[in-house]
Amino acid sequence: MKKLFLFALAVTALFSSCEKDPDLNKLSSDYAVYTNYDNSIQFNKFSSYYLPDSILIAGSGMKAQYWKDENAQKIINEVVTEMDDRGYTRVDDKDKADVGLQLSYAQSTTQIISPGYGYGYYGWWGAGFWGPFWNDWYYPYPVSYSYDTGTFVAEMVDLTAKPADESKKVDLPVIWHAYASGLMYNNSRIDMQLTLRAVGQAFEQSPYLNILYTDK
Repeated sequence: MKKLFLFALAVTALFSSCEKDPDLNKLSSDYAVYTNYDNSIQFNKFSSYYLPDSILIAGSGMKAQYWKDENAQKIINEVVTEMDDRGYTRVDDKDKADVGLQLSYAQSTTQIISPGYGYGYYGWWGAGFWGPFWNDWYYPYPVSYSYDTGTFVAEMVDLTAKPADESKKVDLPVIWHAYASGLMYNNSRIDMQLTLRAVGQAFEQSPYLNILYTDK
């Protein structure tokens, strides 16, 4: 299921597997929040998460750059609040986490083609950040769109899917992602409030992430 937030309205739509994701440039002069997830996952089997203390700036060149200032921490703290409110516990050791969350900001237009391979080339999070046994990205759902300048991206990866034999590499599954288009990076208080609202909206329209009130 894919969800799209537009002009303060949450709109849910069902798409066939062959249908492309919407062109957000044509949707809103304000901002839009889009979410998608692997509907085969039971999120209540997870309890802990790891979240880096920085936001990766994608499309900034071959060398990774990270956003770590006060504004970045406000966004990270908002994600922490949303995750904690849904029953997850943040851990300091990513090797002990059930899921990982990676936050990114698209500094320039970035094309993503299903199944999502090639992030390292565009300056995105490398799968190897989560361990030497991860080979590349894997989306269980179709992914084909571009992130334009001013887009904030959050992705959740399943860290429990690592191979029993850690000398072998497997693809890293992205089980949930969200992006907000129409935001500006490090620009003004208004833009920061839009970003924080977008983070909250992404979680609000993803009720399946709530593990507190789901029967196990």
